[in-house]
Amino acid sequence: MDYLEELTTRQADIILANSKFTSEVFRAHFPSIRSTPHVVYPGINIAAYEPPPLDAKDPDIVQVTSDRPTFLSLNRYEKKKNSALAIHAFAHFRKKVLENQKSKIDLKTLRLVVAGGYDPRLEDNMMTLVSLIDVAKSHALSYDIVTPKNSTVAIPPFNTTKSSPSIIFLLNFTTSQRSALLSSPSTLALLYTPSNEHFGIGPIEAMICGVPVLACNNGGPTESVIDQPAEDKTGWLREPDPIIWSRALEEIISLPPEGRKNLSERAKRRAKDYFGMDAMANGLETALVEAVEMGKVDWTYGFGLLGLWTFLLLSVVVGLISVFIAWTSLI
Repeated sequence: MDYLEELTTRQADIILANSKFTSEVFRAHFPSIRSTPHVVYPGINIAAYEPPPLDAKDPDIVQVTSDRPTFLSLNRYEKKKNSALAIHAFAHFRKKVLENQKSKIDLKTLRLVVAGGYDPRLEDNMMTLVSLIDVAKSHALSYDIVTPKNSTVAIPPFNTTKSSPSIIFLLNFTTSQRSALLSSPSTLALLYTPSNEHFGIGPIEAMICGVPVLACNNGGPTESVIDQPAEDKTGWLREPDPIIWSRALEEIISLPPEGRKNLSERAKRRAKDYFGMDAMANGLETALVEAVEMGKVDWTYGFGLLGLWTFLLLSVVVGLISVFIAWTSLI
């Protein structure tokens, strides 16, 4: 099946990838395909992330809004998303502040919001939430679990803290809650924890809203987030190590107002220029024009006579196997 996939994929005149990282992975797994995929970054509807007038009385908004300085993590509750990195880094940062007697940071006001999709029917989701709570407990961090008011998801019976918890686990956030968190002046940064993401939409969402991003220095975020040079900086790219991330949190919280404003403006500009719908449309149009300019398609192109017969034989074999499986399932 792998050979068949590679053989058929090779027939494409032009192949697109959603990042340079994806392009490299593609070439590693399809060695017989000599062409390099064109990179067209996924487009974001920027208008959808412009903060609408928020209803301060909306119970869902009230749940998440706060004047407390906030670090935000937006990911599905899946183990591979490594949200534990954000909790470990947050805990190490708090410990460092506590040890620094000259620090002016009030630990009681700091909070981490870990928000994402959660389905209790999925074992990975359920076990990930449990493991994240265990991480919080291991650092003696108070926490609460919240869901939108209309959510039908039952909150597991944990010993939560309702008053000013250090961590809020937000399950299945609404669009309004996401907008409120990303547009809040108290949100200091988005902590994007997954490693080797092929693209990663989270950093773009934050940049559109002018929120600094701390992400792993691998995968797609290395193409969306700019760490160096300083004049182009839109965030931080660091090794996925809690100690290293805690140092980055210290840099983030120490940003002067003017520096934060400039970084925010750069992030918005970069998101619009490179990751908006217009940028994606231009990339697709360029690829389509190039394909048309190749002229008429030779129906045996890329196969050769031997390859064509191999393909036909494989198709017949796969078809026969499918029929056999369907037939035996009826017996």
